[in-house]
Amino acid sequence: MVVGLSVGALLVARIAGGPGLSGVAQSAVAVGGALLALPVARVMQARGRRPGLMLGYAAAAIGAALVVTAAALNSVLIALVGMFLFGGATTANGQARYTATDLATPERRGRHLSTVIWATTIGAVAGPMLAAPADRVTAPFGLPPLAGPFVFSLLAFLAAGVVLMGLLRPDPLLTARRLSASGVGARSGAAATPEGGAEP
Repeated sequence: MVVGLSVGALLVARIAGGPGLSGVAQSAVAVGGALLALPVARVMQARGRRPGLMLGYAAAAIGAALVVTAAALNSVLIALVGMFLFGGATTANGQARYTATDLATPERRGRHLSTVIWATTIGAVAGPMLAAPADRVTAPFGLPPLAGPFVFSLLAFLAAGVVLMGLLRPDPLLTARRLSASGVGARSGAAATPEGGAEP
């Protein structure tokens, strides 16, 4: 995600021939993340955490693919649309922290939440440092400069979707609801996290 904010701004500036629209690229990611949170939260409320997270990462993967396409075609419009959808990763990453607390007992909820935040912090620090190596890897395939990080982001989002589909079972939010309905949740602290991921 940090790669999208930093490299995305540089990529749009290169395509546009100047820095005038670089800030718009960053804003597109932020606005996309905010607006995509609404459908993601609704999907989670109706069907659980797994499909909601997959929706967020799917949007981000499509966005990354559009940004790569925009880099090849030198299209600012496609790049901005791609950056908007890329914001889906912000939504999914934000919701993932609540997924970690759905089934946690009250005394462990803070630890689970901090573990997820710690992992995303590592990604935020390491991500921008991988931009140059990503460009070197993708350059032999004819991709323009600054497109490489988005190729790797696309692969990461697809991998996240596969992992969620295969390993996030049973769905923690749906399980927490069942435990709460049976009375177990009241004793364990399950289902204390709001369904849409908002702070209580």
